[in-house]
Amino acid sequence: MGKPDFSSLVKKLREAEKDLTKELVKWKIKRDGLPPPDEETLEKGTDQIVDEAHSVVKKGGKRILEELKSAKKEFLKAYHSTDEKEGE
Repeated sequence: MGKPDFSSLVKKLREAEKDLTKELVKWKIKRDGLPPPDEETLEKGTDQIVDEAHSVVKKGGKRILEELKSAKKEFLKAYHSTDEKEGE
């Protein structure tokens, strides 16, 4: 049996990160009593959060948690503004 391809391993890890992030965002939205976002909005927000986390880690920042909270806040702010527009 050959060695696993490094790029496929990275891809699987990225998908696991996205899945975990998606579940955390869904949990937070539900906990806050908000209506669930559509799948496209959730996917875009999840990608943005994971990308932001990767960027922060690459920079070697010590404020990872604050950066993640900021990304989450931006996502939720955009989600709220979208939700308000639909209600008009």
